Amino acid sequence: MSSLINSIKANLQLVALTSVLIGILGIVSWLPKVFYIVYDNELYLIIHSISEIICIAIGISVFIVVWYGWPQTKNSRDLLIAMIFLAVGLLDLAHLLSYKGMPDFITVNSENKASLFWIISKMLAGAGLLAAAYIPRHSKNPVFHRLYLLTVTISMTTACIVLVVLFEHSLIPMYIPEQGQTWAKLALEYTTMLLNILAIYMYGHRNPSQQAVFLLRVSLVCSLASGMAFTLYDNVYDSFNFLGHVYKIMGYYCVLRSLLQTSIVRPYMRIARLNRSLRSMVAKNMTLYKETKDSERILQQAFIQLGATLASKHDLEGMLQQVVSATGTVFQCDHVYLALAENKTLKIMAYISSFKPPEKISPERSFMGKVFTEKKPLVVDYISDYPEWIIEAVSLAGLKSMVGAPIRHNGNVIGVLEIFSRKEKDFSQHDAQFLSVFSHHAGEAIKNARAYATTVESFAELSLLYDIVKELAIQKSPATILTRVTDKLYNLFAANGAVAFIMHYRDDGIHTEPVFATGFEQREIDHLQHVFSDGKMTWPWSGLSSMDDGTAYEETQRGLITMSVLLSRRLNILPLLASGKLQGLIVLGWNDPMQEIPPSKDLVLSTIASQTAIGLERAYLYDHFQAMALTDPLTRLANRRQFEVVLEREINRTLSYHRPLSLIMLDIDFFKKVNDTWGHLAGDTILQRMGTVIKEGFRPTDMLARYGGEEFAVVLPETCLEEAMRLAESFRTDIESASFEVGDTIINITISLGVATFESCSNWAEPKTELIDAADQALYCAKQQGRNRVECHKQS
Repeated sequence: MSSLINSIKANLQLVALTSVLIGILGIVSWLPKVFYIVYDNELYLIIHSISEIICIAIGISVFIVVWYGWPQTKNSRDLLIAMIFLAVGLLDLAHLLSYKGMPDFITVNSENKASLFWIISKMLAGAGLLAAAYIPRHSKNPVFHRLYLLTVTISMTTACIVLVVLFEHSLIPMYIPEQGQTWAKLALEYTTMLLNILAIYMYGHRNPSQQAVFLLRVSLVCSLASGMAFTLYDNVYDSFNFLGHVYKIMGYYCVLRSLLQTSIVRPYMRIARLNRSLRSMVAKNMTLYKETKDSERILQQAFIQLGATLASKHDLEGMLQQVVSATGTVFQCDHVYLALAENKTLKIMAYISSFKPPEKISPERSFMGKVFTEKKPLVVDYISDYPEWIIEAVSLAGLKSMVGAPIRHNGNVIGVLEIFSRKEKDFSQHDAQFLSVFSHHAGEAIKNARAYATTVESFAELSLLYDIVKELAIQKSPATILTRVTDKLYNLFAANGAVAFIMHYRDDGIHTEPVFATGFEQREIDHLQHVFSDGKMTWPWSGLSSMDDGTAYEETQRGLITMSVLLSRRLNILPLLASGKLQGLIVLGWNDPMQEIPPSKDLVLSTIASQTAIGLERAYLYDHFQAMALTDPLTRLANRRQFEVVLEREINRTLSYHRPLSLIMLDIDFFKKVNDTWGHLAGDTILQRMGTVIKEGFRPTDMLARYGGEEFAVVLPETCLEEAMRLAESFRTDIESASFEVGDTIINITISLGVATFESCSNWAEPKTELIDAADQALYCAKQQGRNRVECHKQS
């Protein structure tokens, strides 16, 4: 309804404008004695020259506005109008130079010569605006290419001017001295007016209330009134001719206003909206980042506290209560229950809740019982759907959803850990898997407590266990954790050799990496690494004895695997398992084949193995989160955050050691065209491949980063401007000659590079910001100079 009202309002405004413009012509015709004037020749020549110069300037401005707005708009209709008005401006210039009283324009000037240029310009403007109404805004026709259309426009306009200048007398006359306008001139004027009327209708039929379209229609109304004025004049120096030029200027001005809207104002508004959206997104990302960091800190503190507690406490109830407290802290939950199986019932051993649960719960009629009997995590979105399983404490607390995980000991389910929420559907399967980590800690707590109660540990073993757990609580690197633990075991048992492996899980199977070795030959390490990396073998390496004919293998229930290799060395292999996944292996070796770790040391070994495995698992998680925070996920290069940290550090080194520091900013040319032509997946493939090529194209000491979008940055420590320019040019030529395969398609791209150098003598107040700005300015200069080139920033 509102669009209809706006359309009616726009049409009424056009009718009013038409009435005013034509009414002025009517008044001059009705009262010629008052308003009709024949100007002095010299005065009118000045007026005419000023009017035509204004029209020429507006026509050229229309072309310039659209030309420079084209990369953002890609508006085919505006491009056609711009080319039309470029041609009209050139024809108006020829008309001005051919006007009688001006110096001869190649041939003798005359009223007929000027009229020929005039009517061609009018016809071209009217026909061009009408044709533009039929052109879609974003045409994929190859004709609508800027350089192609510009070449055609200038060529045809030049040909038209040459034709009129050289063959004026062979063309139909438009003006005869002492007779005035010819019938042909009037017919063409009326034809132009008809084209204007059709164009007014066509533009109004599409979107009459849109401001840009309304301005084009106003322009056409002014052109229509201008044509009427030029059909009424009796003398080329009279009032009608003057009014016609005024209306013409108004029409040209409205076209310029319209294209300013579509080529400048709209893209600017779109960019402004995008900028606001980006700012909002940045604010949200910062909030999420802070929340993630807080969650990571809480999780890390909880695991450290839990690990330290498991190492320091020996009573079962105290350790289970600590597991429950850590679970409540991490999940931010006020209702946590932990129960163990006892005489075919589930006994609550530890809990956090405002309501005390019963001491024992029946496995047949409770959520805990369902988790216990099914032996797998359980998520319940609506507790009210299972009234037969609701115990009194859950009902009184008004709890609505829950998640539970079984507690295992030596492969058997011995209890349940569960948490509740007052919100419906507050937990997911991911929460269930994460809760399994805490139930695993509960299982380990039970295991450690029961083992402590039945076995007397020596002081050396307890000290070793304490030291290892303490280190696990503060170490972050998996290699460092495993190295220190292996070294302590090697010294404790006085072994003749030790080697430790970290496990890496890839698509093609398990791969091992040796991180510590002493007393082993390299061939032995390589042999063990090959065997442990065989992804086809199942735990616990049922085919390990095939290593050699003389290999003896025995499997025990202790978790420690004992074997001999080549009848010359005895091995004890300690697997490090966490959450059912092999995290690493510790191998201890003795030169005496009859020697091995005594069975009495099983408890300390299994405890160390489990805690080390948990520590490795936690370290992997920490490394993963740290890598996600500092690495671009698509290109595997450093992200912008890491780039700025490294750049700040290198600038400080430059100031301290007086070594030059260079920065290269590079950008993929016409990357939007790649996305538009082959799709965003192809663009992502090229960006991913660019990350690989950049790693190969620069030095190991250089820092490589994805700065944003298709823009990359390279920090070159201790590199002068000349060397940086050489490296940038070499990389540019490599990219120019490279071919990027995307499926069955070969895509060739080029890049533009900007280079800037900072030295300790540089007088920069903010070196990091100004170095980035300098490289960015050089990159912008490279793009302005035609792309696929290297430009440098030179300090003044």
